[in-house]
Amino acid sequence: MSYRNIVLVGAAGNIGQSILNALVASPTNLEITLLVREESKSIIPQASMPTITILKGDLNDPHFLKGTLTGQDVLIIALNSTPANFELQNKLIDIAANLGVKRIIPSDFGSDVTNNNIVKAVPPYQAKLDATKYLERVVFDHPGTSWTAVINGPFYDWCLERNLYGFNPKARTAVLYDNGVGKFDTTRLVTVGQVVAKIITQPEEFRNSHVYISEFTVSQNDIFDVLLRITRTRQEDWVIEHRTAESLRQQGLEKLENNDFGGVYDLIFAALHQPGLGSDFSATRKLDNHHLGLERGNLFEVTRDVVEMM
Repeated sequence: MSYRNIVLVGAAGNIGQSILNALVASPTNLEITLLVREESKSIIPQASMPTITILKGDLNDPHFLKGTLTGQDVLIIALNSTPANFELQNKLIDIAANLGVKRIIPSDFGSDVTNNNIVKAVPPYQAKLDATKYLERVVFDHPGTSWTAVINGPFYDWCLERNLYGFNPKARTAVLYDNGVGKFDTTRLVTVGQVVAKIITQPEEFRNSHVYISEFTVSQNDIFDVLLRITRTRQEDWVIEHRTAESLRQQGLEKLENNDFGGVYDLIFAALHQPGLGSDFSATRKLDNHHLGLERGNLFEVTRDVVEMM
């Protein structure tokens, strides 16, 4: 039995928009409530659709949260990974479980933080792991509520657009870490949104579990080869810098020590290029692509589409 009444927190963000688009396109006629901070100035393009209700309020007010979560089947949390947002997520989880919300999908959508190696390499991931463990404990005490967390690796298109993989196709520059051979799993934003919508229509199949999805298992060299084909260039036409992944990791730690939280990205992407940390989770985890009707992507076509939009 699929669910009908959905609450989404964080609809204005990148992953939130992708999830919302997929929910709206779902053939199951979902009733969608968007929970929005009262001070938010974000514009949600889908706001005028008849199946969408927007509720603005104080997200620190338990009475407001209870009112929005009463009678709902699913709570989807799509917030950035900040201490304040993890605190809010725990609050939402508590209230949702007490009200009997049937399924909670937490704000995961990234690396496999169940792998201790990657948590050690990226210390901020400890907060995400703690948040998932908190959800598991709450659900254990509330049998009427279940959870599903999505592990998808970095968002391929979003990261490529922002040159986070080390490539700038316009400037013809590349930074290769550890010779560009480290493999990692990655998935497009739109695909992650579609997967969340499918989980809602197949709830029992993914009850109280992590869902592992991957469109691509690639290295920097794989991406670079495709970029050379797309731009019809050779490596000699690019300015290439070689660095160690460890130097990027140290750069990230130094930024965090100076309260520059952009250092988190350095840590995450350093971990992508270092073997043994679990960024290529498809090597050790069974992917759920088949159960979700998700095929592996065409790296050339997807990369070409992203480059053309840059």
